[in-house]
Amino acid sequence: MMAHDRYESEPAAAPLRELDAGECMALIGESGVGRLAFVGDEGPVIHPVNYLVDGETIVVRTSPYTLLAQHAAQRMAFEVDELEPALRLAWSVLVVGDAAPVDDPDEARALDESGRLRPWASGQRRMFLRLTPTKITGRRIG
Repeated sequence: MMAHDRYESEPAAAPLRELDAGECMALIGESGVGRLAFVGDEGPVIHPVNYLVDGETIVVRTSPYTLLAQHAAQRMAFEVDELEPALRLAWSVLVVGDAAPVDDPDEARALDESGRLRPWASGQRRMFLRLTPTKITGRRIG
């Protein structure tokens, strides 16, 4: 078999479609695990986080003693995706925005008592961080 014959038998590439901000927020509203990226003292850092979509913002919780907490007030990127390799289906959403700790004790208490964002990792996770989007992009394949 020649090399070009092998490619002719593979499935056709799936179409790629850009998503608008509303579609992106709807997709990430269905999930609960993403990656938060920021610039730390030694360069780019990416942390997996569980999250919730709260209105038009994204909220994560952490410990006040983590690297994430030390860099909480800056521009960050947040990504969520879903892949179905066997079906050649996928989507990916990237949110860029300004992060800030939730400093209002009443707001933090309400977030905690809502039960909508329970930490997966052990330890005290009493600090909430809110990401306010400035740019939302996404793509869907298939």
